[in-house]
Amino acid sequence: MESTPTFSYLRSKLQEWKANDPLLPASELSWPRFQQIATNDILPVLHEAKDALESVGLEVSIVDMDETTRCIGLYVADAGLFFSPGDDAMTVHFMARRFTAEEQGYESRILYKRATAVLLRKLVEEALVRLIGPRRATAVNQ
Repeated sequence: MESTPTFSYLRSKLQEWKANDPLLPASELSWPRFQQIATNDILPVLHEAKDALESVGLEVSIVDMDETTRCIGLYVADAGLFFSPGDDAMTVHFMARRFTAEEQGYESRILYKRATAVLLRKLVEEALVRLIGPRRATAVNQ
């Protein structure tokens, strides 16, 4: 007599999850996923942006990722763009900010599976235009 395994649906879902790593803690998954997307997609986009900015005489630096900071950054003028792994192992955290007291910047998250070079290029370009573009005066002319 053959025995039928119990909890077959649960077993199949556990196998599926195990294959896609959701049973591991997010902190263990986030960094390796980020490293892959950073190397393949984010860094090339940041280097393209650097070339465009330097072509008009702006000083630009790119800070490569490391185990300590777990962040990639691009600095230009008084602005910075930063990419880091999300806490959930499913997203890349993006932050764009101007280093002045009155304007802080903004943040967003991108799903790893949607983080293509095209999307990243659009995100970086939009952030740079917002942050380093001419600032409108908010005070009334006196």
